[in-house]
Amino acid sequence: MDEKSLNKIADFITKYAPQYTDREKLKEYILKHFEYKTAFVGEENGEITFVCRWNIEDEGRTATILDLYIREDYRNKNLVKQLLAKGIWLFPMVKYIRFERFVKGRPFRTLSVEKILKGRYAEKIP
Repeated sequence: MDEKSLNKIADFITKYAPQYTDREKLKEYILKHFEYKTAFVGEENGEITFVCRWNIEDEGRTATILDLYIREDYRNKNLVKQLLAKGIWLFPMVKYIRFERFVKGRPFRTLSVEKILKGRYAEKIP
């Protein structure tokens, strides 16, 4: 990945997540996730529309979402389910998704992939 693309992704993430104050560390994280194929970045017309990063844990059975940032005009379009379906296609052993919504008082949640997808996208997205 070239430096320009890496900076563009880091800019997008820090726009939605100002807690990432160490830009160089964030760029290291991004590169590592691309190396392990545990990151998706969407673009349209040269602009980033979403970034998602996750870790595979629990002997491959659980994917913990670390970051999921979606540009405002791309929200509420079933993008999360499509990303999940694509991720499951890459990592078919994953049975559970773990995530945290940054809402006061909400702990991490773990849901089964089957419950989230309900079979609607699994065949559509390779």
